[in-house]
Amino acid sequence: MNMKNKQLKRIIFSILLLWGGLIYGQTVTGVVSDVSGPLPGVNIIVKGTTNGTQTDFDGNYTLEDVDPNAIIIYSYVGYKTQEVAVDGRSTIDVTLAEDAAKLDEVIVIGYGSTTRKDATGAVDVVSADDFNKGVTTSPDQLLQGRSAGVQVTTSSGEPGAGATIRIRGSSSVRSGNDPLYVIDGVPFNNDTNSPGTNTGNIAGESSAKNPLNFINSNDIESISILKDASATAIYGSRAANGVVIITTKSGKRGDGKINYSFTATTSAVTREYDLLNASQYASANSGANAGGSVDAFDEISRNALTTEHNLSYSGGSESGKYRVSLGLLNQEGVIENTGLDKYTFNTNISQKFFDNKLEISAALTASQIESEATALSESIGAEGDLMTSALKWNPTQSFFNGDGTFVQPSDNQRNPLAFLEYFDDNSETTKLFGNVKATLRFTDYLKYQFTYGFDKTSTYRGIAVSRLFNTNTVLGRGYANTTNNRFTNQLFTNTLSFNKDVTEDLNIDAVIGHSYEEYRGSGESLTLRDFDFDDQAFYLQNIFAAGTVERNDRASLSYDPVGRLVGFVPISLQSFFARGIFNYQSKYIFTATVRADGSSRFGENNKYGYFPSFALAWKIHEEGFLPESISELKFRAGWGQTGNQQFNAEAAREVFVPQDGGGVTRLNIGNPDLKWETTTQLNFGFDFGFNDGKLSGSIDYFRKNTNDLLFRLPVSQPGPVGSFSWANFDDEIINSGIEIGLNYKAISEEDFSLEFGGNISFLNNEINGKEAFTQFGTSTGSAAGQGLSGENLQLLYDGQPLYAFYLPVFTGFDSSGAATYADTNGDGVVDTNFDQPGGQSDRAFVGDPNPDMNIGLYLRASYKNWDMSINGYGAYGHEVYNNTANALFNASALNRGENVITSVVNNGEDPGSSPIISTRFLESGDFFRLSNASIGYTIDTEKLGKVGEYLSSARLFLTGQNLFIITPYSGFDPEVNTNKSVSGVPSFGIEYSGYPRARSFSFGVNLNF
Repeated sequence: MNMKNKQLKRIIFSILLLWGGLIYGQTVTGVVSDVSGPLPGVNIIVKGTTNGTQTDFDGNYTLEDVDPNAIIIYSYVGYKTQEVAVDGRSTIDVTLAEDAAKLDEVIVIGYGSTTRKDATGAVDVVSADDFNKGVTTSPDQLLQGRSAGVQVTTSSGEPGAGATIRIRGSSSVRSGNDPLYVIDGVPFNNDTNSPGTNTGNIAGESSAKNPLNFINSNDIESISILKDASATAIYGSRAANGVVIITTKSGKRGDGKINYSFTATTSAVTREYDLLNASQYASANSGANAGGSVDAFDEISRNALTTEHNLSYSGGSESGKYRVSLGLLNQEGVIENTGLDKYTFNTNISQKFFDNKLEISAALTASQIESEATALSESIGAEGDLMTSALKWNPTQSFFNGDGTFVQPSDNQRNPLAFLEYFDDNSETTKLFGNVKATLRFTDYLKYQFTYGFDKTSTYRGIAVSRLFNTNTVLGRGYANTTNNRFTNQLFTNTLSFNKDVTEDLNIDAVIGHSYEEYRGSGESLTLRDFDFDDQAFYLQNIFAAGTVERNDRASLSYDPVGRLVGFVPISLQSFFARGIFNYQSKYIFTATVRADGSSRFGENNKYGYFPSFALAWKIHEEGFLPESISELKFRAGWGQTGNQQFNAEAAREVFVPQDGGGVTRLNIGNPDLKWETTTQLNFGFDFGFNDGKLSGSIDYFRKNTNDLLFRLPVSQPGPVGSFSWANFDDEIINSGIEIGLNYKAISEEDFSLEFGGNISFLNNEINGKEAFTQFGTSTGSAAGQGLSGENLQLLYDGQPLYAFYLPVFTGFDSSGAATYADTNGDGVVDTNFDQPGGQSDRAFVGDPNPDMNIGLYLRASYKNWDMSINGYGAYGHEVYNNTANALFNASALNRGENVITSVVNNGEDPGSSPIISTRFLESGDFFRLSNASIGYTIDTEKLGKVGEYLSSARLFLTGQNLFIITPYSGFDPEVNTNKSVSGVPSFGIEYSGYPRARSFSFGVNLNF
């Protein structure tokens, strides 16, 4: 009996153990991944216990003794932590999402990195998740509206068009205002882009393409924007306008993974001018052709198709990582005969040797861009280019004669379809850009790194105009022009880095280094005329068929005073730099930086410039006296000096050029005291967060003073006629403002998340004239169009913002239809001719093209497998000059038989009057644009059957770009910047013969294998 009881107890006990194990101790397995594949080293723990593990090399994990009702927490640096309910499941696969808002996010800074929580300077990081969605041709398009104080203005809607990027305003007159770009640790030279053109009165001048087009946006991991001097001073004489650091993607530990994405996009013109149609024109003009009806703008525009393919293979191990990618972009423009084909190859590889003491890495981007353009000009006069010819084409006039040839009324009334048929403009840019690095770790806290960076670029642009095109000039006998440029840039950098907890409370992170950079450029152009055949496509292929050939060689060459060639003169920059970051008790952080730059651009007496900076941060929330609801409060303060050397490379030298008849003439008179422009910047800021970062943000105040401004001045007699000299002046340009950024994570659940926020910045820009701007103003912003040649729209003057509009004030039309203007100087006589302030002219400062306020807004949400993002941005408190309307849309144009906008009809203007520049065509540039909205769905690969076995993830998405714009501006788009510079002095905020922007819709798929 006892024996039976014992056996029964054993059976019952075994059943209870088994049942208890099933209830209280089940095993959970699974795989943790991100969008690129499995993640090794993910921390996994049962909530409220110490029961935890980590994923292995392939992202697999096993967690034992898990309560069926438990919650498992998955966490990994740089990713959002997830809490998942077990609900009795034995297999749980998790996909982690990157978290760009993490306080411990690594921020790439000059020659090193820090974390967001330890940053002392004003630095923004925009990660791939935060980029603007849709088709992009250059990285700047990813940033529009994404960072406070950063204004990105694309010159037009043309594929590959250049862009103007301003970080905390413009600070220079003759030197550049573009930021320094650093790509994978290598500074990028903006000059290595496709050449602009000047075809005289056939199509005027056109600008070069965006130099950043060579980068595939799909290869970018993150973009860091260094704003204040304490962050940028490590780059010295090139950092006055801020620094943009682009980091491309690299491999991650794990098995090799394949990613493929495809996007198809359709685009159409967003906004058009309100032109007269044929019946309206016939009612307004007695010279109309009865019964005729055409739409010239509709003929030159189209619905455009763009396709994009991206393929990458990446992976890695404990000792090395790799990523290789290919990209293909075929983009049609919404104007006929325009588009862009881009082919890119990118690779990032790294390998460690000798027990991880030595690491060798390499990054390479190779690209080829083939662009097709048409006759669009920044400077064409009465003759007209494609756009102005289409806008003013008589809508009752046929494009063709009875025999099928083009109607070509005159050189001032060009047929837009003849432009499309008889004008070719093609360019090609090939680039190799990259670096090789060797890093030697002496100890855990001391390492040496050598970097060799390179940029090799060749560009070609060919333009041809058939002799069939009626121009009434020598170009009418057939014309072609070819331009070839070659650029080489090499960088050698050595750094020694130290990072150690020297005491229990103090960490020192320091770097010292030396770099040497050399840039060379050369090129040549051919101008060809007088061809015996009609097809312009063959002009560039048959150079020797031209009756006239003109050659122009351009290089970094130097001549002595008697005209003997003394060889190449490379542009070189040698630098020494150091930075120390002292972190005490993880509360008090002090950063000191200094850089010495020696540049061949500087005069003999000022070869080296010195650029110091200091910054501190205080983590107030670590002191313990703040409420628990305040999870972060950090105060930052910084001061520093940076330089600007984006001026003519030969400005400090004696420059002689050969004369056709022999000998030389002096073009530039050297100045041995010439030096860089210096920007001194002060910054105060707070970073804050509430409720564990649910609400977070920052606020910054800055003030930038730029002095030692560079000017190019004509040499007075008895100097050589046409000679110039460069000099520094004591005048200042002052930028000051406030930047605010806010982010709110409204909902953060497993199946539903909602986050929104934005940024806003306020900017004041002013010239403080002490010397040049009080003696004379500098005019720029040349107007174009019939009767407008020689007129400038903007004046740089004491007490005014850069590029202030200086115009006659239009008051209306009198009873005879003559335009009337204000007597601004009160002398009883109205004089609209240009004169300096205080003179006889009745011109006034009437507008500012620099926005007072820029805003950016975003919203991101996800629900189960669905995700959505919306981005918008805008600018307010500025003006845009509509040079297109000034040149084309007036009563005299209608009287000449040209088309106009509807508001011109019966506006009271005398048909015999001549247009002049005035406030009549100065318009508000205020706008808000819904730049992009995207919705995506991640497919459950388990439901795809056999196909799903090969996929780790699959996502479908639909994206709209430039969905709407709210603006009072009457032109194509207020966000425009046509190059209207005068004698090298840039302009801003002028629109002329612009390429319209497109509204686009994209459908795509992203697959991971």
